[in-house]
Amino acid sequence: MPTEVKVPLAIIGLGAVLFVAIALLWDTQNLRFPIGTGIVAVAVCVGMWMRLRFVRVITIVVVSLFALAHLLIALSDGAPWWVRAVSGLLTAAYLYAAVLVNTEPARDYMEHR
Repeated sequence: MPTEVKVPLAIIGLGAVLFVAIALLWDTQNLRFPIGTGIVAVAVCVGMWMRLRFVRVITIVVVSLFALAHLLIALSDGAPWWVRAVSGLLTAAYLYAAVLVNTEPARDYMEHR
């Protein structure tokens, strides 16, 4: 498995865990969205690990939606500064994962070339 696949796997998996942990620390009333994104992140990670068909495109779409969600949190006024800072870092990490998934070694690995 190339590094271009291992790094996005780590970013997606650890990002989901971090999002749930931040939600637990900040506001325990709104856990549905972080847990839902965690479930989707696990599904994407399993798909990448097992090299399922169309997983590269699905990963790019899901990671882009995760980045958008974290960008909205980072730009909101209601969240504390530390939640916004972590969300800003997760936005950058998710976009980096999308770029890595789109590289040639990752394409070759996931598309069984």
